[in-house]
Amino acid sequence: MYDAYTPCEVALRLPVEVTCLAFQESNQTLLAGGRAGHLYAYTISANRRGFELTNICKSFHKKAVMELKVCQREDLLLCVSDGQLMAHKLSDPEYKVETLIHKVKPVQTFARFSPKTSGDLYVIVSSRKKLYLFKWGEKDGHKEFIEVALDYNPVFLDTPTSIRCVGEMVFFSVRNEYFSMTMQKDKTTTSPSEGSTPEGWNGFVTRLLNFNCQPGIVPMIDRRRVAFVRNEIVVTTDIWGQRPANVLSDEYKFSEVPMQIVYDSPYLVGMLSKGRVEVRSIFDGQLVQTMSLPKAMTLCSGARGQVFVAALSDIWILDTSQNLRKNVSHLIQERHFELAIQLAENSNLFAEEQKLEIKKKAALNLFNQKKFDESFALFGEIKTEVLSIIRMFPELLPDGFQSMTGVVSDMPANDRMRALLALGSYLSEIRTEHAKHIELYNRLYSSGAAKKTDEDEKAKLLLTLRVVDTTLLKCYIKTKPMLVDSLIRLQSNACTFEDAKKILESEGRLRSLFILYETRKKHEMALDLFIDQSSRPDADPFFDDAIQQIVEYLQSLGNSNLPLILKYAKWVLAKNLEAGVQIFTSDETEMARNLNRKAVVEFLKSECPDALIPYLEHVIFKWEEPSSYFHETLLEFYVARVNTLFKDYVHAFPDAFSDENITRAGDEDGELGLYRKRLLKFLEVSHSYSPQTVLLQLAPHAFYEERALILGRLKQHEQALAIYVNTLKNVPAAEEYCRLYYNAHDETNSQVYLMLFRTLVHPNQQQLHSIPYHADSTPFGSYRDDVSEASTLVNSTSSYQPDVNTAIKILAKHADKIDTVGALNMLPATTPLRVVFSAINAVIQTTGRQASTRKMEKSVSQCAMSKKLERKNKAQSTKIIVNFSSECVVCEKKIAVSAFVRYPDGRLAHLYCHNDSQGGNRN
Repeated sequence: MYDAYTPCEVALRLPVEVTCLAFQESNQTLLAGGRAGHLYAYTISANRRGFELTNICKSFHKKAVMELKVCQREDLLLCVSDGQLMAHKLSDPEYKVETLIHKVKPVQTFARFSPKTSGDLYVIVSSRKKLYLFKWGEKDGHKEFIEVALDYNPVFLDTPTSIRCVGEMVFFSVRNEYFSMTMQKDKTTTSPSEGSTPEGWNGFVTRLLNFNCQPGIVPMIDRRRVAFVRNEIVVTTDIWGQRPANVLSDEYKFSEVPMQIVYDSPYLVGMLSKGRVEVRSIFDGQLVQTMSLPKAMTLCSGARGQVFVAALSDIWILDTSQNLRKNVSHLIQERHFELAIQLAENSNLFAEEQKLEIKKKAALNLFNQKKFDESFALFGEIKTEVLSIIRMFPELLPDGFQSMTGVVSDMPANDRMRALLALGSYLSEIRTEHAKHIELYNRLYSSGAAKKTDEDEKAKLLLTLRVVDTTLLKCYIKTKPMLVDSLIRLQSNACTFEDAKKILESEGRLRSLFILYETRKKHEMALDLFIDQSSRPDADPFFDDAIQQIVEYLQSLGNSNLPLILKYAKWVLAKNLEAGVQIFTSDETEMARNLNRKAVVEFLKSECPDALIPYLEHVIFKWEEPSSYFHETLLEFYVARVNTLFKDYVHAFPDAFSDENITRAGDEDGELGLYRKRLLKFLEVSHSYSPQTVLLQLAPHAFYEERALILGRLKQHEQALAIYVNTLKNVPAAEEYCRLYYNAHDETNSQVYLMLFRTLVHPNQQQLHSIPYHADSTPFGSYRDDVSEASTLVNSTSSYQPDVNTAIKILAKHADKIDTVGALNMLPATTPLRVVFSAINAVIQTTGRQASTRKMEKSVSQCAMSKKLERKNKAQSTKIIVNFSSECVVCEKKIAVSAFVRYPDGRLAHLYCHNDSQGGNRN
């Protein structure tokens, strides 16, 4: 125990009995109400050695003053006397009555209610088992309390007493129960100034506690709690009326039931029987001081560190300032740091350096008491240097830093783990704060607004952050391993690469080591680690799918790292061809799409030719690459692959390509059929290759479909159709060829169906091979000698039989695309008329449809033309008279000789006025 307060006299042996006290903080004045209705005002004297009487108002009230409250902002002194609530003008020496509440009487008690949303002054009044709400506002030109609707449940069994308000919460007692009421403004109503609907509030009442004593409710605003007297125990709730999880926490036991209690941080001051005043600490509830003041009955809070006590005719002030320095020193020696800090903070007797020193000792004491979270929170509050805290953990210090005595090393393992957990949370907050400041300095540099001092400060922050991140990495490894990777991934992570690498390697955290390599752009190290771990049977499961992960890693790089991509692509291609191709063909990011494609092609040519075809197919067909280089390269490799496969196929099946049994392209078994289909598709859709070059590469005795498509690109349709009709005996394919190349607006392509007709009627007039073939000069000469004479050679002098019937069907089917006269002239003179009839009938029908269409188009055109002429004649027949009196309807000035516009209703306007008005309408 120690003397927290020193009692001093304010007024002794007053001629009246003191009934209530109130303190006006703005001018340090104590107001005392008497039973005779008098009001006394005591103000601190100029020399601050006591109080002096500055005002006596004997006409304040005719009856006893029962309750006083100061409303400084509104310049009001609220008073309850003779069962009525009145408002006096606070600044008036006579305390003139501003207004009184007539509607409610007798008033049991009241409380000031000030919602945070508006800040307006309301009072909640208790009378006759009900609560009433009044608002201080203007009515009929003068200020008064206006009643506001208050709707709440339930109905009270008695009149509420001891009302206190905290924000939108109202706490009160009824008989032997405490209640809380949550105030909520009715959204369907408005204040009188805002509309005609009157303002209203709703109250939601909740029972809190029972008690069997005189009620007492004490808001502890700075601690966001509310205290309730419950016999000799004072219990607390939060500001919403909720009890803490630990029922015993924040409970304070007095030696007997207090009659009245006030809160003066960090003390609870209670008035007991027989004039005894008991002071208890709010931190542990311990008794601090007991005083006995004769016949003391009333307590009132004053300024911080002051409590006023009143007896029947005496008033004292309890002041903490006189013994404050001695008390703080005593508390520090006794290791009651919370009280010492609170007292120092509440006083201006201590310099900031002294307050920081007290808090530093308190933080160390909390650490020694193994209250690690509270300790680091206090260290953070006083901005303690981070290195000073880290030195308490010698095993976490970076090399070269001096440590303190083994504070943590000597702890039991459980306490050491708790200390490390608390340190991790503290360092995480510190690094976040430092990273934000560094980012701010970076923005200053980028905007050119940085100063020299900013550069120095940024360097200090970076150094601190480097130590913090390195320590935090070690701390997380020991306490929260799942957070290690997240820390390494942070863009602002300042761990030096060498330190982090050493730490992770020593702990065997190879997965985290890979993330470090990745975030620090040590790509070769990351990829080498994956390759090394992929061959180890005991590797981390993270490295199980090494090939795919390496592929994804390489896909995330770009042209700037192309040599690196190609270097490690070799390893992937050797392991998995398909995965290797994915490196260069990923659609997940733009990196692969933007790689230097020529460099990739040259790489694949030399290192993995098998991957070139799928790569070029992706580039051409999916990414729509137009460059002829890639098209011709793909074609070159298609042909090379087909050549090789074709040679093997001919050896295995020598009769598959004989004159009597020609296998269609793509129908071959195995890869040959697959690649010929892909080659045919490419030749059909691509326009970025040289047809002449490809023809030189294709032998005349095979690849007929391919040759036909290429001949089509060269508009050598007769030769192409001869291949389909004479060699392949595939008229549907020839018909599809015509559909592909027919173009009515092209001189050559418009004749393609007629060429098909001629090929069918006169098959021997076409030369199958227009380009000389030399076996020794083509890529195919190497295997033809191994094939029998009857296998693949097509006799260019063979005689083919005309197919007039099929030609007639073609003519009938495509009569609108064939020169009918020319086609009929090609038919042999011996062709029976009944054979030609179907074709002639189709031609006639087609001609009829075309004639009908033309006739209809002519009629529509003539109709449109007649309407246009009619409108023209009507416009030309309109007479426009412009004289000197004609005015513009826009500007109302004379038209005169200016260019003008005539509207349909006959009005005139200047041309420029019309254009301006049209422009305005458009805008």
